[in-house]
Amino acid sequence: MRISVLSLHTSPAAQPGQGDAGGMNVYVDQSVRAFAAAGHRVDVFTADPGGLDGTGANAGATDGTGTAGRTMEISESITLHHLPVGASTKDELADAIDELAQLLLAHPDYRAAEFIWTHYWISAEAALRVREITADPSVGGPLTAGSLTAAGPLTGADPSAQSAPGGSVAEYLRAPIAVSMHTIGAVKNRDSETSHERPQRLEAEERIAAEADLLVAATPVERRDLITELRADPDSVVVARPGVDHTLYTPGAKSAARQRLGFTDDEAIVLYVGRMQFIKGTDVAVDALADLRERDPHLASRTRGILLGAASGADTGVGTRSALPREGSASSSYLRELTSAIAAEPSVEIRPPVPSRVLVDYYRAADVLIVPSRSESFGLVAAEAAASGLPAIASAVGGLPEIVEHGHSGLLIADHNPHHWATAIETLLHDEILRTELAEHAVQRADRFDWGRTVSTVLDALPRTAGAAQRQSEALGAS
Repeated sequence: MRISVLSLHTSPAAQPGQGDAGGMNVYVDQSVRAFAAAGHRVDVFTADPGGLDGTGANAGATDGTGTAGRTMEISESITLHHLPVGASTKDELADAIDELAQLLLAHPDYRAAEFIWTHYWISAEAALRVREITADPSVGGPLTAGSLTAAGPLTGADPSAQSAPGGSVAEYLRAPIAVSMHTIGAVKNRDSETSHERPQRLEAEERIAAEADLLVAATPVERRDLITELRADPDSVVVARPGVDHTLYTPGAKSAARQRLGFTDDEAIVLYVGRMQFIKGTDVAVDALADLRERDPHLASRTRGILLGAASGADTGVGTRSALPREGSASSSYLRELTSAIAAEPSVEIRPPVPSRVLVDYYRAADVLIVPSRSESFGLVAAEAAASGLPAIASAVGGLPEIVEHGHSGLLIADHNPHHWATAIETLLHDEILRTELAEHAVQRADRFDWGRTVSTVLDALPRTAGAAQRQSEALGAS
């Protein structure tokens, strides 16, 4: 099968843990590799303002489609395409949906897709806009071989597509569209008790839920949220649990991993992995370590809290000017306060995000992972850590209880009170036998997460969901 995967706001080749890159980047990268391993041909499309690899380096050559894009060959069966959009931030990209749609429409590899899987609402909006244009030429102008508005001619297209009556290519763009939200704006607002998400996003996600052929939920909890928060037709939602790369994330010698990372055997290592932002609860991690110092100074004196990541929306660590978002934003205020808290707690150390081959050493070297998210659709770092033999203390939100079974493979905390987190950290650091038991069970529990099963579940769901979203769209009065 020819599959197109859209990850428009962030490239799957970008380093997770900084900027807009996180678990979704790993999800896209690993799922397309699973498609390729199953014999499918995959074209991945991004418009990441940082370039193909998220650093501004648009490796590759002009793709020859007339869109002046650039490509990166991931493997024989996977090609990563960069769409040339003049956006420097995710918000600017969200305002360029029409331009993104025209670039996709003009791209022969996108038009060749038999199935389209979009990730995050910006990608879904662009794919559905392409479908809208092809279904109703008045939306985007006449669809002729030489006039696709800003996108230019259908360079490299199948000649039969250009010779259809009236120049329409609608029949070539009816591939089913699946959507993975990864996060839902309304859920983030609900769980964090804020209203930070843009109204544009909130409106778009309801529309996407009504019009997509298939909605892919990571857990039953996310499925419920799609139905209750976005009014999705239950028949259009499938649960496909994300996977873990079990060839990489496996238990290993703690002492050897510590030596490679510069830790000593007598230290207690508390690990946080991911972007530093309010929704991820980075402040809870720092405050818990500060609380630990007050309640157990001796333990705190030999404890290192490693924050492995960078500020959301930035490419460097907290504490540098370039790490801070634009002045006046809610996140910039949060990061200033977080920076002050980190400076006041001597046990906390910030390290930059690392490739997966190094990340597994951190999982093996640490004593406990903390995942204090305020909202989390799944929590991929907790699953990777579990597979590597590292138990987690995690928030009892979203998909995290799917990964962490309280008292069996880790601990769940029902709130974000730093005192409660410090108590859990203290308990595990003092009880090596309990940590060992939790680690063994965590490895066993992680076996359920497999990327091959993820993609096969999605593909298997396509026939039975065909038309479900259209029925829901008509019921809501959508055109």
